Amino acid sequence: MVRGELDILKATVPLLLTATVLLSNSAKSDGLTAQDYAEKGLESATFFPGLASLCDISREPRNMFQSGVSKDTRPERRTADTPSLTEQRKASKGNTNRRARRHIPPQKVFDNLYYVGAGNVASWAIDTGKTIVLVDALNSDEQAEKYIFAGLKTLGLEDKPVSHLIISHGHGDHYGGFNAVVKRFNPRIVMSELEWELLEHDSFVSRRWGAKPKKDMAVNDGDTLNIDGTTLTFHVTPGHTPGTLSLVFPVYDGDEPHRAVLWGGTGLNYGSDVQRIQSYTESAQIMKGYVEAQNIDVFLSNHPGRDGSREKLLASRLDNAAEKHAFVQGKNIVKEAFELLENCTRAQWMNIVENKSKGS
Repeated sequence: MVRGELDILKATVPLLLTATVLLSNSAKSDGLTAQDYAEKGLESATFFPGLASLCDISREPRNMFQSGVSKDTRPERRTADTPSLTEQRKASKGNTNRRARRHIPPQKVFDNLYYVGAGNVASWAIDTGKTIVLVDALNSDEQAEKYIFAGLKTLGLEDKPVSHLIISHGHGDHYGGFNAVVKRFNPRIVMSELEWELLEHDSFVSRRWGAKPKKDMAVNDGDTLNIDGTTLTFHVTPGHTPGTLSLVFPVYDGDEPHRAVLWGGTGLNYGSDVQRIQSYTESAQIMKGYVEAQNIDVFLSNHPGRDGSREKLLASRLDNAAEKHAFVQGKNIVKEAFELLENCTRAQWMNIVENKSKGS
């Protein structure tokens, strides 16, 4: 089995340091409020309505890991809520939820990229030539059988070995089917070093998730994995979880090469933790710099409602060569996704700070 070679990409460090300094200084100097940043973020929601819920600061983020608190429990609405933000959030979330459970057929998206996920959580199959690299294993072994394995068979890929299973972060809807994948293919399991460490602690998981994978292949920010000439670059993008792993890799549409970023985690589900949300803002800002520098023109998510994959996959079989590829958005539009993530997470942590200041 081809395992790939792990390399270290060191050129990313200056971007990381620069973005951190810029983040700490900008909020102090521009005089904008949390509301201002939320509205700035929503300007980008035209292209990415599935991300718009991050811009709602009418309530502080819930903590899904807090013991004894129902997952439906929400902080009380603030009376100073802005109607336009609430309405946009409801409209976006309503449209997303109506399609949340709708089945998405397995589909070839690019010449070397396939969708084999469920209706509300993704699994992506990257074809390196001799092997398949899977990104995420869905909620359970049953889902892995129903969607990943059946999807690979439908797409004519069932005879290719899966060399690696990359898990974007340590939530069960992304690692839940790992046992089935391991039993069938025996791949290396890849997560960030930090996420492996966190996954070892019970406080990081929910009781509704199944068994956790045992530590296997750990990567850090800037590491690359070369498999059969396909180079995958790993970026540790803390925010959704402290060790969320995002991925940059080449995709091909006939003779046209493109670069894709698969954002490893989106939601804010750990309560009013300012430092963690600030790390999300930093991650988005840094990734925006990579998009510019590397001409990344495809934005992907591990939830098809977040990046618009659901609509694109259901609307078209992507076989009309006369039309622009539905997933190729262009560098400037991909940057809009990270503008939204940066501005709206900044709005979230500024809102928490502002609320605490008002209460003191």
